[in-house]
Amino acid sequence: LSVPQADGSTTESNHGVAVKGLDRSGNVEAHSGWAPLPDMAEQRSRPTTVALADGRAMVIGGWDNNRAHALDSVEVLAADGSGWSALAPMGTARNKPAAAVLPCGKVLVAGGEDSDVSALMTAELWDPATGAWSDLPPMAEAKYRAGCCVLPSGRVAAVGGKGSDRQSRRDGEAFDPVAQTWQPLPPMAHARSHHGVVAVAGGLLAVGGCQTDDEDDEGDRQVMLAEAGGGRGASD
Repeated sequence: LSVPQADGSTTESNHGVAVKGLDRSGNVEAHSGWAPLPDMAEQRSRPTTVALADGRAMVIGGWDNNRAHALDSVEVLAADGSGWSALAPMGTARNKPAAAVLPCGKVLVAGGEDSDVSALMTAELWDPATGAWSDLPPMAEAKYRAGCCVLPSGRVAAVGGKGSDRQSRRDGEAFDPVAQTWQPLPPMAHARSHHGVVAVAGGLLAVGGCQTDDEDDEGDRQVMLAEAGGGRGASD
């Protein structure tokens, strides 16, 4: 099985995993439809999933099956879909963190919620060469469910999301892996969480999301583009 890109995928509270989508049965979508893959070792909901440079899918954190504790565990699905392997746990348990694969292949994870349902500002980096996690400087603002992507410069943008007050946010920041610092991005016109963010030609695109503190609200149809000239980091 050739595993497609896992951007924006999620997992449910069972052992099933989504590569490009997931139904309640826990089956995964391959190129021609749904096909079963091996179960993960640990049940989890609301993790973050990224596609590694070697074709493996990395599933990070989330809630445990009883939604009582945030998870620090990390698993990877083999590139051929044949099975799962455990990676070293993160230094901090995180539910709904932001995550992105840097051009060098390392994985940045930032924010999320802890087991007390408090937003986190800490960040850490996974190195595929050593298999180890290392601490990074914290973000300026604690957030979870932030939109996250790699900018053309190699910096990682974390935009919007929610803070410990459960309110959606307008602000964003970007991590510079060379300077090892977080830098502010121009705020969005509207607060949003649960949204999509992607770097496109000439800008940073934010799509959909929620504007209220109600995770069950109707969502947002607005599309926002941070164009060149909107502040360093908007187009990079």
